Amino acid sequence: MRYPRPAVSDIHEILGVDEATLLRLSGQGPRYTSYPTAPEWKDATESDALGAYAQAAQHPAEPLSLYVHLPFCERLCLYCGCTVEISGRQDRADSYLDAVERELDIVAGALGERRGLMQMHWGGGTPTFLSPAQIARLHAAIARHFRFLPGAERSLEVDPHVTTPEQTDLLCDLGFNRVSMGVQDFDPVVQAMVKRDQTLDETERLIAHFRRRGIEGINVDLMYGLPEQSEAGFTRTLESIARLRPDRLAVFGYAHVPWMKPAQKYLETHAHLPEAIARARLFGLALQHLGAAGYEVIGLDHFALRGDSLWEALQAGTLHRNFMGYATLPAPEMLGIGMSAIGDVAGTFLQNARTTKDYEPALRSGHLATIKGLRRSPEDELRRLTILSLMCRMRVDLDELQRQTGRADLATHFATEWQELQHFAEEGLCTLTARRLDVTPRGRLFLRQMAMVFDEYLRGHAQDGEGKRFSRTV
Repeated sequence: MRYPRPAVSDIHEILGVDEATLLRLSGQGPRYTSYPTAPEWKDATESDALGAYAQAAQHPAEPLSLYVHLPFCERLCLYCGCTVEISGRQDRADSYLDAVERELDIVAGALGERRGLMQMHWGGGTPTFLSPAQIARLHAAIARHFRFLPGAERSLEVDPHVTTPEQTDLLCDLGFNRVSMGVQDFDPVVQAMVKRDQTLDETERLIAHFRRRGIEGINVDLMYGLPEQSEAGFTRTLESIARLRPDRLAVFGYAHVPWMKPAQKYLETHAHLPEAIARARLFGLALQHLGAAGYEVIGLDHFALRGDSLWEALQAGTLHRNFMGYATLPAPEMLGIGMSAIGDVAGTFLQNARTTKDYEPALRSGHLATIKGLRRSPEDELRRLTILSLMCRMRVDLDELQRQTGRADLATHFATEWQELQHFAEEGLCTLTARRLDVTPRGRLFLRQMAMVFDEYLRGHAQDGEGKRFSRTV
């Protein structure tokens, strides 16, 4: 099926905002997969983690989410912002899985009878770096300690370039029902610059194989703002994606953070990186082409076909956001297993050691590898709920927040924030009454900027002159 090809136009016509507004709002800011954001977290220990798990164990009937980080890749893509380890040896994963199994033992023991999973995701790295035997081993280790609840989502990230039919069949046999695959851009010029090798044909074959095995939950990741990316090349990618017809898409802005990912420094000297206006035009093309192909905008950078559970959750006001992205199932507390993995349990964020050389020895000695975390204060929880509402329901309703938190003084409490939001309303990016903010369709491009208004930590850093560096918001 062919879809009408939208005409490329100027920024105002594509996004409904002029270039001056776009430049003014295109600074740096968090993505708000958590609040408070990770730079605010402090040192944490195993006892902090065990205390949080013990508290979580007091609610044995509540479902959980589980994230497992599998860091291995055969090669490094230069745009990558993930925590990875490059290795050409598949057996390297064996000692890592030993540590993961020990962590599962400790965490499950601390959780007591709370073992029901509503969502499981394997991320990376490249989870299909694992051999079929290693995949089966990891799944069996999880199944020993946890039970999958009816309707549970079991998902993982796959790389079409390295995923074999044998792995695909095994994943289906194990009960995985959703897969996510990175594409970023099929343009060979872009792929060569960022050191990624993935063809349209192999991507199409893998999607077809999963669908023949009954998996309809297909997600594809695209990226705009990549080095040497052009409107013509990205348009061809979007047209190919529309034909492949995944259920969901994530269209991320390339996060150029060389102070965190040194490999990205190569791109500064060897490639042209699109500026804010060019990046916005690329995202505008995604809005046009995906909209014409029947996709709806879901929150920050996400798209889904009308009728997909992500779209239905947005309509019902039940969408949730965590470190795995947008989620639709009722399991807001999440366990993070593996090197660098982040959990969120009992009002506490927990993060493991960020290298395998620190993570594996800790588990070999029988201890958790927790190094960072934060126990949220009542004020943190209030602002977290506010930002989640903005990101997941496209609104902030003070009456809803009052019912959730019991706080009756919210109009006064957020008086400064409400005043700062006025300029977003004047730009047509939201509507604002005394007790409610509603994001307009074109305002969804600026969710991060609106969320930053409620970030008490950012406000404090601005006042004391201390800056935190994040990726660009547009």
